Amino acid sequence: MGKSKSHSCYTDFGSNRLMCKLEAFCAESHSNTKPESAPNKPPYKLMKKTILLILFLLPTFIILAQDTTFFNSYWDKVNNKNDASYYRILLREPADTNLALESMYYASGQMKSQRYFSNYSKKTLDGKYKEWYKDGIVKTEIDYKDGKKSGKLLTYWNNGKPKRIDIYENDKFMEGKCMSSEGNDTTYFEYEEMAKFPGGEQELSKYLIKEIKYPKKSRRKGIEGRVFVRFVVNKDGTISNVKLIKGVHQELDEEAMRVVTNMPKWEPGRFDGDIIKTAFNLPIRFSLK
Repeated sequence: MGKSKSHSCYTDFGSNRLMCKLEAFCAESHSNTKPESAPNKPPYKLMKKTILLILFLLPTFIILAQDTTFFNSYWDKVNNKNDASYYRILLREPADTNLALESMYYASGQMKSQRYFSNYSKKTLDGKYKEWYKDGIVKTEIDYKDGKKSGKLLTYWNNGKPKRIDIYENDKFMEGKCMSSEGNDTTYFEYEEMAKFPGGEQELSKYLIKEIKYPKKSRRKGIEGRVFVRFVVNKDGTISNVKLIKGVHQELDEEAMRVVTNMPKWEPGRFDGDIIKTAFNLPIRFSLK
């Protein structure tokens, strides 16, 4: 860095500034469950009313069901269903579009998760969140109230046996226990552990400040701004799938991408005890003083 004109490159850490999402990749298993038997044939009058109700609701359902989004294995949106690993169907209440039901599916059509929102624009969860393995066995059940965990957080092994029983009140963890796949009590482990740079956020900031070289042309022209870079921390801690989310100028964008690509191994994230891939959106600010 030149001494004639000082500058700084740093990250915007703090509440809601380092955005991340967990992507848990679960082992497949085979379900032995049998489909439920069909209900008894209803009386004619009831059947007639039911058919009329279905015909009345069908146009609305078709319109709402068309709100479908496809994702690849990194949860990037894709346009083609053939390129998708998952897809989402979002149903909204016509009278209040903030009331919504979001259903996620594996590419096979098996449901992956389902959750209810009392305010979709603010992503406020309400009611029970459920998640399934690829073979249809329940994986997770979480009670929400006004966007906060309130009640039980239950997880299951892919053989159907309980894995975790946690109790929350107003989003605060109260107590919990974990079980082995054989059903025996075992040492408790955290539900979510985010991937992290060796030494934590402060060390990541130091690394970026040390490694980023402010491009000369951009410095001369006084170009500043914040670059957003997305990357994945793999299960072995290596960095991959580095992408530019929002740029400022080609030179600054390329420099941010270079430094992120060359980061050392991170400590991988864990979700319910399993090592997972973790995706991050990292903001890097280029500033001249």
